[in-house]
Amino acid sequence: MNMDARSARAVQIAVGLASFLTPFLNSALSVAAPTIGREFSLGPPELALVMIAQLVSAAALLAAFGRLSDFTGRRRIFLGGSAIFSLASLVICASATPGQLIAARFLQGVGDAMTFGVSAAILVTAVEPEHRGRALGVNLSFVYAGLALGPLLGGVFTAWLSWRIIFVLTAALGVCAFWLVARFWKEARPTPSSRFDWLGAALFVPGTGGFILALSLQPSWLATLGMAAALGLAPLFLAVERRHPDPLLPPAIFRSSPRFLLANLTSVLGYTAAFSISFLMSLYFQNVRAMTPQAAGLLMLIQPVVQALGSTLAGSLADRFPPARLASAGLALLGAGLLALGGIGAGTPILPIALVLVLLGIGFSLFASPNMSAIMACVAGERHGLASGLLATMRTVGMALSMAFTGMMLALFVGAGRGPEAAPRILASLQGCFLLFGLTALAGAVVSWLGSGKGAKVPNQDEP
Repeated sequence: MNMDARSARAVQIAVGLASFLTPFLNSALSVAAPTIGREFSLGPPELALVMIAQLVSAAALLAAFGRLSDFTGRRRIFLGGSAIFSLASLVICASATPGQLIAARFLQGVGDAMTFGVSAAILVTAVEPEHRGRALGVNLSFVYAGLALGPLLGGVFTAWLSWRIIFVLTAALGVCAFWLVARFWKEARPTPSSRFDWLGAALFVPGTGGFILALSLQPSWLATLGMAAALGLAPLFLAVERRHPDPLLPPAIFRSSPRFLLANLTSVLGYTAAFSISFLMSLYFQNVRAMTPQAAGLLMLIQPVVQALGSTLAGSLADRFPPARLASAGLALLGAGLLALGGIGAGTPILPIALVLVLLGIGFSLFASPNMSAIMACVAGERHGLASGLLATMRTVGMALSMAFTGMMLALFVGAGRGPEAAPRILASLQGCFLLFGLTALAGAVVSWLGSGKGAKVPNQDEP
């Protein structure tokens, strides 16, 4: 699609705002979590559930909405998602019980799935192919700006006003993204040659969402049964996908391009390793070292600021060098930093912690945009919606797994413990999480390196 420069900039800003909202909200909530816990009488494991509720619905629905946009168009999916996200934010502002809070967070995930599921496809359509890596890097700058402003504003709002102001701001930004796309994004209605895979979606959504939710509720026999039930849907889903003429997740798209498969697996591993860092560091600063939300938020700025500064450069490097190898190097740095945090103690000096956070920021910026560029480069233009949905799904599945493992570790080490007496057990759980996620990042580095020499572009549906 040819677009004038003004409309293209407006669309990039709208996609940037959508990309800004969720990381801003999650990082701000990480700082506000202890205060929310006191207000609603929630311990660390329950707070992890508040964080993961949005991720469960988003991970389950992203692929479906990304693929559906190939049939209905990206515009209406994006607009619907922005509206739902903003409405859910306002509902959270008025929440009076933990159940209302968690339900509204789940609804936010539905909105996230609709906007994230089509954002990359909209973005790569709005820019010229030779500038795609730079555009993706700039878009990630919005992500990292959200990660940077989240702890700062989250700490200020929580300390001086109310944590609920965070959701007022996100609702307003969601409305801005809605207006920009409604005003400037014009799109020809798609004319698909097949029908949407409704049965595949009906199996994929509860299978994915149910598995992640059940994992986050461990240890529990009931949760174990839930995981088994979710996994039991996998064979039926694969059978349906093999028979559908245009499946939700075509098995051939992975078989025909090992590079595409490994880049998506790298995305899951990378985000599993990285996503919980802000939540874990917030618990460390506030629950172990008894810092104020504002002080914790300032320290937590370090990593996302480094990521924001490095993302555009990393995106440009991905236009010149093999992106999978850049992603591999970034994950290696990320893993080294996480393993270093595995030895953190209650009296560890702040300066070494700050230096490790800088290392984590460099590592993640080298991983994220090159990995995204590697995935989108594997598919033809008419499959950008599918690839965008898959990319966002793998990323969000990684985030959800990260929080699920975090919640499980907190439940195992901390249980129902609250207050200062729980600090040693919280510290032990944080150390375990950092070691686990450090090894996960190193595994991702290996997978990304293996993918750098594999495969080619995924063929079109009608190609052999």
